[in-house]
Amino acid sequence: MSDLSALDPARIYRYAPDLLTEAHELLTLSSRFLAQTLAGEQNDPEELRAYLLRRAAQADRVAAGGLFGAATSRAQAEESFWLLAGHDRAHPWLVPAGLTVPGVQATHEELRAYVRASYDAAVW
Repeated sequence: MSDLSALDPARIYRYAPDLLTEAHELLTLSSRFLAQTLAGEQNDPEELRAYLLRRAAQADRVAAGGLFGAATSRAQAEESFWLLAGHDRAHPWLVPAGLTVPGVQATHEELRAYVRASYDAAVW
């Protein structure tokens, strides 16, 4: 993406649920995934990717808004970015067409751009 305005969080996340609603939904999903794992069931990779993408986008929104302190927000966002990138490297068929998953040496900015581009490409 050469057009940096395409990565503008205000544009990309304009239809995202408010932060509290999304946090509640993410907690519900993470509980379900944990229960499946504890029961010995496999998590659906597509559903897990959607969760990881939403989690990374939520963390990006919090960091972009400067909530909870810049260093803490950035660290939490980066952790979420890495989880999505790792999942996508393991399941490349789930990556939206035209996107390249950042490698293990990717910078924070590359990971953030990937999350934003992935969220923008998602069908919500």
